[in-house]
Amino acid sequence: MIFFGHLGITTGAFKIYEKVFYKERDLSSKALIDYRVVLVGAVLPDLIDKPIGAYLFRSTFHNSRIFAHTLTFSVILIFIGLYRLFKHSKDNILILGLCTSIHLILDSMWLYPGILLWPYYGLRFPQRAEGNWLNSDIIRLVADPSYYLPEIIGFAIIAYCFWPLVKDRQIKSFISRGKL
Repeated sequence: MIFFGHLGITTGAFKIYEKVFYKERDLSSKALIDYRVVLVGAVLPDLIDKPIGAYLFRSTFHNSRIFAHTLTFSVILIFIGLYRLFKHSKDNILILGLCTSIHLILDSMWLYPGILLWPYYGLRFPQRAEGNWLNSDIIRLVADPSYYLPEIIGFAIIAYCFWPLVKDRQIKSFISRGKL
C-alpha cells in the first residue's frame, strides 16, 4: 500500500469507532479524536523507515521497512499512550500507536516475521533485494488489484471525510483542532 490506502482506511476505521462508541455524545461540539494525529500515525512507519532504510543507511539495512514497521514500535507507542491516557488524560500517543498497528496490518507485515517480530529473530533486519521499489510500486499500482483497490477505497474515504471541510471552508478549523 502506498499512501491513500493507509490514510483513508485508517481514518475510516477511526470514524467508525467514533460513530459506534460515541453515538450517545454530541459529536459536533468537541473533537473526540484528533484526526491530524490519525493521519500522521497512518503513515508514521513509512515517514520514519523510508528515509532511514532506503536513503540514509541503504547500504546498512538494504530494506525500507525497519524499526517503525515492527510490532515492538507499535507496542511501545501503545504502552506510552496508555500511561499518558491514565496519568494525564491525553490520548494522542495511544492513537499514534493504534494507527501504526493498522499500518502494519495494511502492509501485511505478518508475511515478514523477521521485521514484524524484531528483535525476536535477532538484531539484524532481513535484507530485501536491491532495486527500484518506487518503480515497482507504481507498476503494481496500475496492474495489481490488491494494490490499487485499497488506494481507491482510501482515496474515496479521504474525499468523503474532507470534502465537507473544503465545501464549508473549515480547513483552518481542521488544522487547528483536528476535528472531522
